[in-house]
Amino acid sequence: MPAPAQEQKFQRRKEERPAEIMAAGLRIFANKGFAAARLEEVAEAAGVSKATIYLYFDSKADLFAAIVREIATPRFDEMERLLDTYDGPSADLLNFMIGKLKEIATGTELPALAKIILAESSNFPEIREFYRDHVILRGFANLSRVIERGIARGEFRECNVEAAAQEIIFPILMNTLARNTFGELPFFDPDGFFTAHAEFVARGLAADREA
Repeated sequence: MPAPAQEQKFQRRKEERPAEIMAAGLRIFANKGFAAARLEEVAEAAGVSKATIYLYFDSKADLFAAIVREIATPRFDEMERLLDTYDGPSADLLNFMIGKLKEIATGTELPALAKIILAESSNFPEIREFYRDHVILRGFANLSRVIERGIARGEFRECNVEAAAQEIIFPILMNTLARNTFGELPFFDPDGFFTAHAEFVARGLAADREA
C-alpha cells in the first residue's frame, strides 16, 4: 500500500534537509566568515533546529567541508572522467580543464570559501587542510596529468610539470581572490582574463614554440 501523502511529503523533506542546510551554511559562511558563523544561524536560515544539523554534520567544520565537497567534487569528477577517456589533442583537453576552472571561479561560491580559508586558516587548520587536499591538490593533479600526457604525445615541450601546473593555476587563484576582495572593477574581466590566460598557456607549452 502506498504511503500516505503526508508521510511521503515528510520523507521528501527529510531527504532534502542536508542540501537545505548546506545552502543555508554557504550563505552564512560567505557573509560572516567561518569563525563568526554560528550553527544557530544556519539552523534558522535552513528552517530546522540546531539539533537537526547534528543529525547530518558532526561540526561546523564538517558542514564547511561538505559544502566545499558539494561544489568541487562533481566538477573534478567530470575532469577526471574526460582525462581517462579522451583521445584528442592535449591542447583541447587543457582548454577544457581551464574552462572548468573558470566555471568554478566565476559560477560558484568556492572562491568566497577560499578567501575565508586564507583569512582564517591559522585558527582552523582542519578546513585549510580539507580545502588543500580536495580542491588545490586535486586541481594540480589533473593539470599535471594533462601536461604529462601532452609531453608524452609530443604535443607539449619538455618542462617541469609541477612548476607548469602552478603557473597555470596560481594566476587563476589570484585573479579570483582579487575579484572577491576588491569587487567588480572594470579591468577584472573574467572572460578576457581566462581567454588571455589560456592563450599564454597554450603558447608556453607548445612543442613547436621558439626557444
